[in-house]
Amino acid sequence: MRTALSAFGVALAVTLILVNAGLVNGSQRSRARRETNVQAELMFWRDFNLTSTSALVMPIQYTDRLRQVAGIADVAPVGQYLKPSDYGIGVEIIEGIEWESYRRLTGIRLQAGTPPVDEYDAIVDAEFLRTRRVALGDTVQVFERSFRITGVYAPEAGTGRFKMRLDTMQKLLAAPERCTFIYIKCANPAEQEAVAARIVEELPDNTVILIRDLPAAYERGIPALNTFLRLVIGLAVAVGVTFVFLTMYTTIAERKRDIGILKSLGASSWWIIQAIEAEALLVGVLGLLLGIGAAYLAVVGITTFTALRPEIELRWVGLAALISLLSTALGALYPAWRAARLDPVETLAE
Repeated sequence: MRTALSAFGVALAVTLILVNAGLVNGSQRSRARRETNVQAELMFWRDFNLTSTSALVMPIQYTDRLRQVAGIADVAPVGQYLKPSDYGIGVEIIEGIEWESYRRLTGIRLQAGTPPVDEYDAIVDAEFLRTRRVALGDTVQVFERSFRITGVYAPEAGTGRFKMRLDTMQKLLAAPERCTFIYIKCANPAEQEAVAARIVEELPDNTVILIRDLPAAYERGIPALNTFLRLVIGLAVAVGVTFVFLTMYTTIAERKRDIGILKSLGASSWWIIQAIEAEALLVGVLGLLLGIGAAYLAVVGITTFTALRPEIELRWVGLAALISLLSTALGALYPAWRAARLDPVETLAE
């Protein structure tokens, strides 16, 4: 039972690492794929970072000014609002769009239904229907209002899966004539860098992002999420070391006589240390296998019942394996050293 609990502790540490890393990597890559799956080349922001709070801070009049910049063929304002997920896990983004301009610059099309015409109409993608278990024509609560799903679009594009009219979002957020960013379509996509430089020159104090650069930005990660992952790894190491230390320490306390017999038969201190460490590593391997299995089961559950898409990479499996084995070896180090220093005469006399 003690060994099983120790293996459970190691498995818990491995599961913590893999599931959290999978959630972070999956959410970042999913967002990058959706944001780059558009026909526009540039995004015009008032203030861009990977953790933007999606407030409506940009005057929509910038669209008229951008149309005057040489090399720009079309623009589309987009509003974004970040809200806690209805599943209680993470956050989700609601988008406000002007259907015609958004359709032109993203290339999305309606697979069923109609675009958002009335004030409280909305369109969603197939994944939204699946995870929310709703259908075309149903209503969804957003901003404490009932929105009717009038259309289903494809392919997946933009950050938000739920898209309402931009003027409706402006009204509900009390931000008239505002948006979050503006998609920009270049007349010649090969000149997008030159167009971006021209925009920065003519409209300083704003940010222009090349959409093709977004995957690399997300691959580098969000600083806050990277810090979170490091904390998770530190916690996992602490859990693994503690469980193995307690197991091996109590094991040594109960096996003093056995160790005394071994030493009286000629077993060296180094041999005793190796035997204890080997047993600890076996527990670590068992915990590693259990943890990997539990992590993949957790990913299946999260994917089935939420819109989150965790992605467990082999490099994280390798890191989890290294951490689990090192933590078990470290946790058993002091008990092994203590066992090696036992006096065989004293232990046999007890």
